[in-house]
Amino acid sequence: MTRVVIGLGFRAAAPQASIAEAIDAARDAAMPARPTLLAVPADKSTYQPLIAAAAHAALPCVAIDEPALRQASTHVATHSPRVISARGVGSVCEAAALAAAGPTARLVVSRLLSRDRQATAAVAIEETN
Repeated sequence: MTRVVIGLGFRAAAPQASIAEAIDAARDAAMPARPTLLAVPADKSTYQPLIAAAAHAALPCVAIDEPALRQASTHVATHSPRVISARGVGSVCEAAALAAAGPTARLVVSRLLSRDRQATAAVAIEETN
């Protein structure tokens, strides 16, 4: 079985369009793999523009708690000093994708930015036999 997850990060005031743009870019970059799940930090999981973008993308969204994000952060490719200072991980979207995909997941798409830099997305995959 293969699990493909899009992890998302976004600023506090990110509009739905920015989040949707990041989801679409991640889907395109992951081809031919087909993501089936979105993952976000737990504290952002009830943000209405996220919920609307997830519904539009027809992908369920899971909340990733802080300990899981930090554990997955040892495998991220991006190390933003600003994000490390604010969230304790190098890339929120990469850590969320890895945490949701599973313990042996690997990044297949590192951090992508929306044009307005309000949202980010990354894709992780876990292949199990």
